Amino acid sequence: MRFLPGTHRALGLAAALAAAAVAGPAVAQPVARAPRPAEDSGRAEAEAGAAPLRGSLGVPVAERLLASSDPEARLRGIERLGAIGTEEAVTALLAALDQGGPAARDPRARLAAVRALAPHAQRDSVRQLLSRELSEGGGPARGAASPLGEVLRGTAALALARTGERRALGALVNAIVQGGAAGEAAALAIKAYPPESLQLLLGSRKRLEPALVSFLGELGDLRAIAALRPMLEGGDRTAQVAAARALARLGDEAALAKARAWLSKPEPGLFEAAVEILVYLGAPEAPDAVASLLGSELGRLEGLRLAELAPAERLAPALARALPLLPEDARPRAVAAIGRAGGAEAARQLRRLTLERPELATAAAFALATMPGAEARAAVAELVDGPRAAKDADLRRLGLRAGVVRGLALRDAPGSLEGRLLAALAAPKGSSDRAVGVFGAVALGLRDAREVVGGCSPASCDRAAVHAAARGALARGDRALAALAPLFAELAAPGGAAPGGDDAAPDAAAISAGVALLAEPRGGAVATSRLAALAEAGGPLSPLAARALAARDDEVVRGRLKRLLEGSDPVVRAHVALGLGGDPLPDSVSLLARAYRFEDDPAVRRAIVRGLSRRTEVQRRRVLLAARDLDPDEGVRALARAALSGAGAPALDPPRSALATGVVWIAIVPNDRGAAASASSRAARLVRPDGLAVPVVADPDGVLLVPAVPPGVSSVLLAPAAPPGDAGS
Repeated sequence: MRFLPGTHRALGLAAALAAAAVAGPAVAQPVARAPRPAEDSGRAEAEAGAAPLRGSLGVPVAERLLASSDPEARLRGIERLGAIGTEEAVTALLAALDQGGPAARDPRARLAAVRALAPHAQRDSVRQLLSRELSEGGGPARGAASPLGEVLRGTAALALARTGERRALGALVNAIVQGGAAGEAAALAIKAYPPESLQLLLGSRKRLEPALVSFLGELGDLRAIAALRPMLEGGDRTAQVAAARALARLGDEAALAKARAWLSKPEPGLFEAAVEILVYLGAPEAPDAVASLLGSELGRLEGLRLAELAPAERLAPALARALPLLPEDARPRAVAAIGRAGGAEAARQLRRLTLERPELATAAAFALATMPGAEARAAVAELVDGPRAAKDADLRRLGLRAGVVRGLALRDAPGSLEGRLLAALAAPKGSSDRAVGVFGAVALGLRDAREVVGGCSPASCDRAAVHAAARGALARGDRALAALAPLFAELAAPGGAAPGGDDAAPDAAAISAGVALLAEPRGGAVATSRLAALAEAGGPLSPLAARALAARDDEVVRGRLKRLLEGSDPVVRAHVALGLGGDPLPDSVSLLARAYRFEDDPAVRRAIVRGLSRRTEVQRRRVLLAARDLDPDEGVRALARAALSGAGAPALDPPRSALATGVVWIAIVPNDRGAAASASSRAARLVRPDGLAVPVVADPDGVLLVPAVPPGVSSVLLAPAAPPGDAGS
């Protein structure tokens, strides 16, 4: 290329750069450049116009990409315009979305455009587009509903809320008043970015709609009290109730007098509102009011909700009376609420349920196991040692499990528990009694997991003991789990299935021993080819195998990782992302960045951000900034904030404490009595609240106890059939 003097030199260089961008990456060639005088630079910029040179030449290229029939090319065009960021680029992007072309009908393109336009949300035209995306999302108004609809809606809402600008906040408030999915997204966005002045939310409204009043109570901004108090004396009863509830949530006792007056009113809904206000304000008459609500046919479920919200000993009898009158699916909640109420009466009621209501016995035993107090400990001890337990093997196992849970959760197990557990170890191999003894002994540190499983091999193994020991090892931390790694490597190897089983499918004992992968995230001694087969096969072991496979990323397995990262199982996708965080190859950060762009599952996005938090490459920063500022999920935003601050994401390693307190207790009950055998030794995948999947197999009587579970909501997915190699199945 021959360089011409003056302005033409600058334009020639810019054109070369633009051509290189269109053609794709090329090998850089050294170019000698002479220093440019300041006056030449200023003259070139003046002659090029007000817009930067990069912007004036980049916009036409981006517009050509937007006109392409290739969706990926259109995405590149949108991202290019966002990176340019000039007024011309923003106008071009808005035009592409307003013209009803392919980009306007593609949810991925619209999401990319919302992210690109977020820094310009104060512009009227951009704000209007974001408001439209908030109201329409991925819904039928713009074509078929898209899985990205929730992400698109939430991102648009956050982009508006971040501005703190009156008109943007007004659009969000209007969405809250209208309700629905857009209202929920708007409420979450304002909570994420509270306004500097509450007046920006209220605007010039002379009357606050009930939906907005309720939101002010949820927002927790005490500045709202001044606007809400006058509404207590208004003529609109609906507005009065909404204001009183909001004030109660804010802890303002101005609503207390109204609530006490409403207790005697026969109007529908008024009594429930009054009781809720008393509960939120901690009024002394609140327990009695909740008990009255539990005794009413129409308010019983609301009474249960409030009893869960504000436990009190005085509520135990009322909950017990309401129990048979509640819908069947609400009864376990009521049993748990009795346990949280506490006290001697609660312990008595729960003990009665364990003895007289088999369908609620597990829920009652768990409530006793986690309820502090001597009365609850004595009730558990009776289940272990009482005269009924001596005659009823099912009741005795229930008591032993309750005692172990109490030992793990409260460190307050009955004194006789240790001896009973050790005695259960002598029960016949493969029995439920021995499985309970093995689990309790390992979980409480009375026996080592490897000592219990002994010389287990594919040819000869007490699989019920392996299942129980593996779950018990979860309570002892990563050292106990790592001790199971040799057993897992042997059982998971091809040919490691039980006699008569399928070599391609993991043996039941291998599924249980797979908890060793929690302590060995790179897979230990298991061959990479076997990890790949397990990851792609589905089932309880797939997520942890996928995490280990990703940590061994190389040219051979990269294609399989890409397929797993794009697969239909979000739990597997999340674990691939976790594994890529420790991938030795530096370009794996690009896999994570690409996976984040259009991931609709928040749990997977959390895993991606966790993975990125472990990377050091510069490419991670752009994704983390977008996640911190615009991701609709608060968990994702929190993890991204921690990563950008240098703190990193919380570890997902097994707990290192001597005892883990969180325990999940599951009883597998078949819908058809004739299929009772299907619950025996059933494999499952438990996904903890932090997103980590734990492979487990139930005891022969269909019970799962899983310790070391962090606080929060867990999910359980049963395998479609009992694993091969289990005689009990």
